[in-house]
Amino acid sequence: MAVNNLLDTSTVSLSDIIGNGKTYTVPPYQRDYLWKQDQWEDLWNDIMAIQETGGVHYMGSVVLQNMGDKKYHVIDGQQRFSTLTLVVLATIHQLQKLIEADIDKEDNQQRIELLQRKFIGDKDPGSLTYSSKLKLNENNNSFFQSNLLVFRPPNNVNTLKDSDKLLWQAYNFYVDRLLQYFQNEKGGPGRQAMPPNGEKVTNFLNKLIAERLMFIQIVVEDELSAYTVFEILNSRGVGLTVTDLLKNYLFSVATEVDLPHVKDKWKKIVDSIGLDNFPAFLRHYWISKNKLIRQEYLFRGIKDAIMSSPEVIILLDSLEENALLYNALSNYSDTFWGGNREVKLRIRELGLFREKQAFPLLIAAYNNLPEEDFAKVLRLVSIVTFRYTVIARLHTNLKEDIYNKAAIAVSNHEAVSMQQIANLVKPLYPNDADFKNDFTTKAISTRRGKKLVRYILFGIENHLSQSNYDFEENPATIEHILPENGSENYIDNFPRAVYDSVVYRLGNYTLLEEDKNRQCEVLPFEEKKKIYKTSQYKLSQQIQQNDWTPNTIERRQETMANYASSVWRISQYDH
Repeated sequence: MAVNNLLDTSTVSLSDIIGNGKTYTVPPYQRDYLWKQDQWEDLWNDIMAIQETGGVHYMGSVVLQNMGDKKYHVIDGQQRFSTLTLVVLATIHQLQKLIEADIDKEDNQQRIELLQRKFIGDKDPGSLTYSSKLKLNENNNSFFQSNLLVFRPPNNVNTLKDSDKLLWQAYNFYVDRLLQYFQNEKGGPGRQAMPPNGEKVTNFLNKLIAERLMFIQIVVEDELSAYTVFEILNSRGVGLTVTDLLKNYLFSVATEVDLPHVKDKWKKIVDSIGLDNFPAFLRHYWISKNKLIRQEYLFRGIKDAIMSSPEVIILLDSLEENALLYNALSNYSDTFWGGNREVKLRIRELGLFREKQAFPLLIAAYNNLPEEDFAKVLRLVSIVTFRYTVIARLHTNLKEDIYNKAAIAVSNHEAVSMQQIANLVKPLYPNDADFKNDFTTKAISTRRGKKLVRYILFGIENHLSQSNYDFEENPATIEHILPENGSENYIDNFPRAVYDSVVYRLGNYTLLEEDKNRQCEVLPFEEKKKIYKTSQYKLSQQIQQNDWTPNTIERRQETMANYASSVWRISQYDH
């Protein structure tokens, strides 16, 4: 790719862009029209600012691909081009109103023809439709050409697709703004609602808007150059998202024969995952097979690997298959998991831990291992996450690197046994001594982490009682042995400075039936002990200390840490 393809830039006005017989087409794979009132208002305010100051306003960069014969594809800038065309149409509408009022009919008709020829295009003498300077994408162009450009209102606005409806609303927004503007020019709203004269209306468009709205025009000769420019703009927070970049690139690489299939695949994937989740899904999928890459370089990495239409189809087929898996990894009740209770349990745990960095490994494991081994990998990841992230709260960068390397090994069939996978993940597994130390000092507020506290308490309870209580379904409540809201019965052992540091310690929690919890309320510890002894939960039955002090909480939490090291344990790591 020649360097000068990226350097054909110039600062131009709207008149410069549209003049000289140039025509512009929004490629079919580009986004539909999506600007809304906030953006319409911003553009109008920009126009008003240059009218007041006499200066110019820069509208940012536009990226155009030269298709030859004065024809260009709008790679970036279509929302601005479309909206400015609507401003042109709204201005012409003001001139039509003058003609309808029998004001300077011949002059104003001539003005309309000149403005249409300059900004809109020429009419075909046979069909009387415009051969327009701007053609929108396949979803919007029909309404744009058949209704807006010929001032034909839609039969039923409510039946328009959302993007066409936005185009229609934007046009009427500028009709209203221009009417108000020219009413004020005449001396206020009490005067007749009619523009002052055709010359002022025309100059507002032809001199003010067309000459003083400026663009940085970047013209490239081929698609790859266009996408490289995209990346440069995107890295500075200006251009498109990775979703837009990838969509545009894949659609442009696909052959004409494959394009309908590619577009259908793309829509299914995005509809399944959702636009907001797509970038994360794409990255997690990609690094389940390929080396770790940061989000901002993801598009470049995929572009370098996918360079033909068959490769596009293979990629999209795989993304479509994995979209269902990816959604299910965040939803333990997804029908994707069928009746596999063990898998659902581990997926629920990962959701509780907010663990997503392991998704590349889970994607690789699901796609390359037997079902029973996938369940084992889930358990491995859940226990590692509990030790490493929930309790120890260690650095996340190492997690992503380790999980990526393990995912690639699984995808390449270099790690095929649980022992091999466990060895790869072992750097993320704090040993028992470290885990117990971290657990012994752990505090989790029930105001923000109530579900997590229940999970931990029930994990230990099930270990002690050999039960199988579900931490979400079981009706037990969390009892704060030192009351959460304080009590005069505990003030001697827990002055305010000490109280704040221990009330949310894990050692201060137990499980208790709801009615027994109500009985306890702020009773002295000696009275609470009697109630705890009657509980069905071993955690409470074991609370028989002589008094309740910071040291008591510390010692009890040390005991809980010993239990926890047995509950959340990977046997392979004991050797």
